[in-house]
Amino acid sequence: MIKNFIVKFLASCGFVGHIPIASGTFGTMIGIGLVWILHQFIDITQFEGKIWYAAITILLIIASIPVSTAAEKLYNEKDPSEVVIDEAVSFFVTVFWLPLSPLTVIAGFFLNRIFDIIKIEPARWCQNNLPSGRGVVLDDIVAGVYSHICLRLIIFLTVGSFFS
Repeated sequence: MIKNFIVKFLASCGFVGHIPIASGTFGTMIGIGLVWILHQFIDITQFEGKIWYAAITILLIIASIPVSTAAEKLYNEKDPSEVVIDEAVSFFVTVFWLPLSPLTVIAGFFLNRIFDIIKIEPARWCQNNLPSGRGVVLDDIVAGVYSHICLRLIIFLTVGSFFS
């Protein structure tokens, strides 16, 4: 059925989630690519660019919830490893309004993966207590927020500004 194919395609970020090992890591790499593409079209140093980035990030978060919910039903599993749309979208949060550089991408990637794996509260609570796609997505968004805060701290310590 075409609907099932579309759900699996979106939830797995083009079937990247079907890679048998470290699928979440590959999902985050998809997020890096998508953020890089977005940065080619908007200038986050400008107010209008910041609004576009925020709107796109919010829309992606909102859209990923029903996709993840549908994927859980298709895979017949809570938070299946094939679903990596949550990792991709969380990278948008990790580098929210930050200029892309080797530092922000590499540090953001590692921070995002660490926080996604260790699940510091309320991330673990979100994963275990929120139903369906909300639990799948929001634990990664919390990881993205933690990653973003740490990334800003790294930038502050190396560049001298939280708002670089």
